[in-house]
Amino acid sequence: MARVGAQPENLLERIAFRANLGPWPVVTSMFAPPAGRVLQVAARVGVFGELARGPVTAAQLADRLELREPGAKLLLDALAASEIVHERGGRYELERRARRWLDPDSDTSVLGFLADNAEYWAWWSQLEDLVRDGRSVAMHDRPPDDPYWRTYIRGQFELARLSAPEVARGLKLAQGATDVVDLAGGHGWFGARLCERHPDLRATVVDLPGSVAAAREIAAAEGYADRVAYVEGDVLTGDLGGPYDLALAFNIVHHLSPDQNVELLRRARAILRPGGSVAVLDLFTRPAGKRPDSSAYLGLFFHLTSGAETYSPAELAGWLAEVGFGTPRRVRVRAIPNQTLYQATARS
Repeated sequence: MARVGAQPENLLERIAFRANLGPWPVVTSMFAPPAGRVLQVAARVGVFGELARGPVTAAQLADRLELREPGAKLLLDALAASEIVHERGGRYELERRARRWLDPDSDTSVLGFLADNAEYWAWWSQLEDLVRDGRSVAMHDRPPDDPYWRTYIRGQFELARLSAPEVARGLKLAQGATDVVDLAGGHGWFGARLCERHPDLRATVVDLPGSVAAAREIAAAEGYADRVAYVEGDVLTGDLGGPYDLALAFNIVHHLSPDQNVELLRRARAILRPGGSVAVLDLFTRPAGKRPDSSAYLGLFFHLTSGAETYSPAELAGWLAEVGFGTPRRVRVRAIPNQTLYQATARS
């Protein structure tokens, strides 16, 4: 596993930290933030694309990307410290394990997502405001023409490429199903993969105007514009169309309050044909009594950026029952850690 920033290099240092003789909180505070920022900036300025082409010196990289050589070298050294690149004789290249995720030509590249993470930097700076007085960031409250939508939806598309095949296999459709709606579905890739798996299916995405504009560009560039229709609208207040056989609510629950989630699921129930179902893909809290893990950062992040949080499977089951769905079926999604798929059929 790659190191996050600087960690103890020799045996004595490691022993000291394990024995609580060294100030390990200082290491986390000092080096974790720049480790993330280095990745974001390297993605935004094109470092990984150049490294994917072959080994380069800091001077060559600076010349090609119009960077200052001292900064380029220090950036490369920081990436080497995190085991993202390796250096030999003054030349840098991507580590073999990193190519899968950071080569722009890879089908599993997440460079767009890393570039979008640069937005998070300013949001995290407001964490103290959040814990002191509850002020959160409205990350979706942007004008439709804000360039943010392009990087945001592109990043979400890249993550969806990793899990969509598994999700499409895990979903069950009623016999003769023809229509699926993806609520706040952004890029629409989940619907596209479902249509690929079920040729008689048509997919519709309902999302905010900025998201839809960015999604249409991606769908056209990636070659699935003919499989997905896009409709501008707020899923909590706008016209959702229908009827549908399946409603997707993917990675939206953590951006909504409990009352908003009940309303979203109630609206989903209203647009389903008899025998239809809703599927919720999201990040959920660990069971009560379990020690918090890295998913706690996600709960804090969603509270910071939407005023919401991650919820428990039991809360989701309660909301589903309240609006007329049966007990949800759980499908584990292995491509994205901590992500789980639940599908529930509407009661007649």
